[in-house]
Amino acid sequence: MATSTISAPALPEFYLRPERPFMSRALRAIGSFIVHKPLGAFGGFILILVIAVGVLSPMIAGDPNTVHLSDTLVRPNSTYWFGTDYNGRDVFDRIVFGCQVTAMVGLGTVILVTVLSLLVGVTSGYFSGKFDFTVQRLVDIWLSFPAIFLILTLVAVLKTSSNNGFFGLGRGPEIGPNPVDGDWFWYTFPRTTIVILALGVVLAGGASRVVRSATLQTRAAPYIEAAQVLGATNTRIIFRHIIPNIMPILIVLATLQLGTAILAEATISFLGIGVTNFPTWGQMLSGKTRELAADHMHIALFPGLAIFLAVFGFNMLGDALRDVLDPRLRGSR
Repeated sequence: MATSTISAPALPEFYLRPERPFMSRALRAIGSFIVHKPLGAFGGFILILVIAVGVLSPMIAGDPNTVHLSDTLVRPNSTYWFGTDYNGRDVFDRIVFGCQVTAMVGLGTVILVTVLSLLVGVTSGYFSGKFDFTVQRLVDIWLSFPAIFLILTLVAVLKTSSNNGFFGLGRGPEIGPNPVDGDWFWYTFPRTTIVILALGVVLAGGASRVVRSATLQTRAAPYIEAAQVLGATNTRIIFRHIIPNIMPILIVLATLQLGTAILAEATISFLGIGVTNFPTWGQMLSGKTRELAADHMHIALFPGLAIFLAVFGFNMLGDALRDVLDPRLRGSR
């Protein structure tokens, strides 16, 4: 008697296809992002450009504080690409070095806002109850202060005009670069720490509300309840389940906050209490520039255009990332 053999069903071709290398998948994703989200790709290019110009600024431009008394208020030409200001300083050089402050303040503020909003939003949303009620009332007080007033107060108290390094409280141990020793990118950080602290504290209040909302939504998922039933600790649930699942929202939030931080830094520099011992874009629009810009438009046009392109690009990047990372919006635009 013949025996019949039953063969296993053939796997679809999709499962037999070898997985592409990580670099190939990453390049494919970037290419798709550029094609489908050109404005978002433009924002990413602006972000990379600002950081690259800031890092390489001493190689790209000359000393931004050099005064050419015989060449004051010169219009753009082959020698001074963006012209000179009322002190004869090269506007192009000052904008290039201003990228250092823009990059440092933008990225530093985003990192601080992310850490603070995670700390407040995740703990408040996860533990809920009386703890959540108490924390949210404190956040309400936090948000009730006008943002510009709170920023000005913090910056004034911590004294940004000081050359004493981290948070204006002295350098402490002899570690890190002296803020008056050089022009390279990393020497700018001590100058910007006070502004980063002020902006981070102010912007984290609203960001924590977004994180709390995402945490509440994630906490209600069945797999969180299953993890609790299996005996997982709160710490494990937060770091293994809550934070990874709200990470897309954090990325979008951080990108959108980047433009806000840069605009806020330009505002306080314009008012004269931001980074005062180094060229910044907002500082270039203040002082005599307001009086002379009507007849010498270039001294206000180029710094203003730099601020506009940076903020516009970062906002477009954040909007595109939201469309890509948020599953509710995926494919809608």
